[in-house]
Amino acid sequence: MAHVLLPTDLSDNALNAATYAVRLFGDEGHTFTLLHVLSPSMSMEGVDVATDLQLARIAAEGLTAFSTKLSKALAGMKPSLATVIEHGVLSTVVKRFRDDANAPALVVMGTQGATGIEEVLIGSNTADVIKHSGLPVLAVPHECTYTSPRRILLAEDAGPIEKNTLKPLLDIARWSQGEVTIVRVLNEGASEDTDANDSPYDVLLGAIPHTHQYLHGDDVQGAINALADQGDTDLIAIVHRQRGIFDGLFHRSTSARMVMHTHVPLLVLHQRSHS
Repeated sequence: MAHVLLPTDLSDNALNAATYAVRLFGDEGHTFTLLHVLSPSMSMEGVDVATDLQLARIAAEGLTAFSTKLSKALAGMKPSLATVIEHGVLSTVVKRFRDDANAPALVVMGTQGATGIEEVLIGSNTADVIKHSGLPVLAVPHECTYTSPRRILLAEDAGPIEKNTLKPLLDIARWSQGEVTIVRVLNEGASEDTDANDSPYDVLLGAIPHTHQYLHGDDVQGAINALADQGDTDLIAIVHRQRGIFDGLFHRSTSARMVMHTHVPLLVLHQRSHS
């Protein structure tokens, strides 16, 4: 049984992500928490008590309506849904869930495509949660419709990896009977022969069908997205670690671009540092 956290701004984009999450996990034995966060600018600071109570009431009504829409979108499914309203910064609120007794196995959020200056601003909440929460995050593009993730692309950086870090991906691959393509990003001058036999993923993936491919070049983000398009990929997974090869992808503006420019859901797994 898994606990899945679904942050929502009550938009259609968030509704699409929540629908994807329930269809991915199924409605039997799992718990889904709809989380709506009132930002500091909307509540508390500089606002009298009566106004703050009114904002909270409006938020509660909106979250109830959102839950009803989600249930209708999931015709025939009856997921266990909980609703929570918090005050604060979204990434900080989500991070607090990490220490709960029933910590989320996954955070699922929507992203919205944009261009120009909007590229940095829209979807920044998802980027911030990816960067700061320490929880695995599944970013679902706004136009994505649910497809069982049978073709999964896992980008690795040759760093150490623990089975617990990989658990969300292992579960998804088993549920969907998916095949994983492990993409090794090679440093300048490295050869494929040098790196061919030292991947820990062969052991960690076990009986899950998997193959290896290699990427060269500086534009990691572009290469991953291009490979996903070529292979008709259903899900991209990346292991994020501090000071790792993918760390640059998760600066606020860059991660916003990555999760918005691909039509494929992006699963970000966090490998905690032991230093």
